[in-house]
Amino acid sequence: MYKYKIVEVKHSIWTGKPKENIMDILDNYSENGWRLVQIIRPNYYTGRRGYVTEMVFEKTMEDYRKDRRSYRDMGELV
Repeated sequence: MYKYKIVEVKHSIWTGKPKENIMDILDNYSENGWRLVQIIRPNYYTGRRGYVTEMVFEKTMEDYRKDRRSYRDMGELV
């Protein structure tokens, strides 16, 4: 089984460029054991959210549980 996470990257309304560096997001999640599954870029305005790119990441449940335990041991909120 897998745990999935969807990360939304907002885009400028005027230029259409992402407001965050997508490569930085990919690097950050991959360093934490997440694997990119899919990037979804709707070609329409999504209302109050504006233009977004959705990045779908996955991690095995075993790794996810291991990570949660280690965060809990460090006293961080998970």
